[in-house]
Amino acid sequence: MKIATQTFGLKKEFEQDLSGTIQRLHDMGFTAIEPLILFQKEQGNKTKNLWAQDTLKIAAATMQKCGMTFPSAHIGVGISWFIMPAKNVIEGILNVHEAYGITDFVVGGVFGSAALAKHWAKMVRTVTEGIRPHGCRLVYHNHDDEFHAIRGGNAMDIFFENCGPNVMMQIDIGWAGMAGDEYEIVNKYADRVVSLHLKDFYPNYRGRYTRKNMPVEAFAPIGEGDIRTRDVLGLIPQLKNFGDTVIIDQDAYAGDMMESLKLGIGNIQKML
Repeated sequence: MKIATQTFGLKKEFEQDLSGTIQRLHDMGFTAIEPLILFQKEQGNKTKNLWAQDTLKIAAATMQKCGMTFPSAHIGVGISWFIMPAKNVIEGILNVHEAYGITDFVVGGVFGSAALAKHWAKMVRTVTEGIRPHGCRLVYHNHDDEFHAIRGGNAMDIFFENCGPNVMMQIDIGWAGMAGDEYEIVNKYADRVVSLHLKDFYPNYRGRYTRKNMPVEAFAPIGEGDIRTRDVLGLIPQLKNFGDTVIIDQDAYAGDMMESLKLGIGNIQKML
C-alpha cells in the first residue's frame, strides 16, 4: 500500500522550498503526492499549494528523481457551483493526462442541497463522458455538507442518483466523520470508492463544528484524533474499485505541519 500526501495544507512549505519539501516528504516515507492543480500555465500570484503548470513541471521532475508518483490530481472547477465550462475541464484534464500519465482527476464541491447536487451530477457526467474514452476518470471528493440530512435523504445520495455509474468517489473520512459515522459512510458507498483521504480531528471538536467554522486547533495528526482511521483502513479489502494508495489530507495544523505529517504517516504504517 502506498501512502501519499495532498498538497493543500503545505502552502508555507512549498512557498519556501518546493523541491526541498518534496525531498523531505520522500525521506519521511511518502511515495506519492496528490497535487491540487490549476490549468493555467504560470503560477503567478497563486499560492504554491495549488500547482499551475509551470510549478507542476518542476515538482514532477523532482518527484521523478525521488521515485515518487502522482496517484491522482485534484482540479479546481468551482466551490458551491461547478463554474468552469465542461469543455475547458475536459481539455485541461487531457493535457495533464498526456503530460504526466495521471488518470484519476478529483473534483470537490460543498453542496448541501438537492439543486446543487443535481447541478454537480450533470456537470461531472458531461466531463466523465468526455474523458472516459481516453482512460481517465472523474472522482468526487466530499466535505461534510453532502451528508447532512435534507428532504429526500442527503445531497450525496441525490448526486449519485443523477451522475451515472462511471463517476467514482474519494471519501474524505475526516469530513464524513463530522457529519456522521465515517466507517458506516465508507461502507455505504463502498462500490464507488477508489481512494481515501485521511483527515483527523481531536474529539472535543467533533460534532460541535462544521467545515465552515472549523478552528485550526481542531485538526489532529492522522491517528491522534477521534476519527476511526484504523477501522476504515480495515474496510479496504471490501472496496472492489479501490486502488493502491491512501492519502493524508492534512488541511491545517496548529503546530509544525511537517511534524504532523511525520507522525501521521508513522501511525498509518502501524495500522496497515
